[in-house]
Amino acid sequence: MYACYVDESGHCGKRYDPRQPVEVVCGVLVDLSKLFKTQREQRFILKFLNSQGVPLNELKASDIYAGRKHWEGVDSRIRDYVFKYILRWMKQRYCRIIACPIDCNAFFSKKDADCPLSRKLCYPYEVGVLNVILGIQRSQQSKKSNKDKTFLIFDEQKGHDEHVLKLLECDLSFTDGYTQYTNKYRKEKKDRLFSIVDVPYFSKSHLAIVIQLADCAAFIINKYLSLKCYNFGEKYSGELQKITGWYKLIGECLVNHTAIDPPGKDLLCTYFRSLRPSSWSARKWLVA
Repeated sequence: MYACYVDESGHCGKRYDPRQPVEVVCGVLVDLSKLFKTQREQRFILKFLNSQGVPLNELKASDIYAGRKHWEGVDSRIRDYVFKYILRWMKQRYCRIIACPIDCNAFFSKKDADCPLSRKLCYPYEVGVLNVILGIQRSQQSKKSNKDKTFLIFDEQKGHDEHVLKLLECDLSFTDGYTQYTNKYRKEKKDRLFSIVDVPYFSKSHLAIVIQLADCAAFIINKYLSLKCYNFGEKYSGELQKITGWYKLIGECLVNHTAIDPPGKDLLCTYFRSLRPSSWSARKWLVA
């Protein structure tokens, strides 16, 4: 069995904000047989940091990077080391990443133009969440005896949680092209999201420790895209080079790119691709 922990970075909310041009929803897929070891090791990281004078109960990527709150005064080299350690550790623990960046201006422009999918999905966060969920279904469904084998755990997003649940309760036939829900599955009377256990669960990030890994990955992807695709200036010399190195490490843990951006002319697949940041694709990963 598996669990996918999901968080986001660059939350745009319910209207376009040019300060948050891209919203990245990111899932970390882990094998439950390895989960408890993963959790123990991550708690060890927190205990070690506490022993070094950094008292905290969760790893919040934006605070670590900016040196805020408990990280104030901590040398930047130590904070950078925490990021590198977490990313390498995720690779060693065979965590798989599902990364779904959404260009917020493109989404709201489509919604203003009365795009049916944008109206149905409401906001960029819901678009990214659906992308992650369908990516899990597509990547997991070919595994043997995988019915109802993946749990979904999301960081709480007040105002959006109910939208996600209502979306998953409605007719999902519009996702069939994305997930390759074929006549074979229909004849077997399988649910459209048959690889996923029931409905998503929502948790506070400090209670579901692996969500903090998703937060870290989403933050780095958002930072990279902001610098490369949206012309955000470096805050210091060498920032892009450093972020690119971390971004490459995430790419080494990525699920197959066709689970995130399926090829073909299916309406939903085309819609997701139309909302990607300029020059980005899951297949290319690095932006030229």
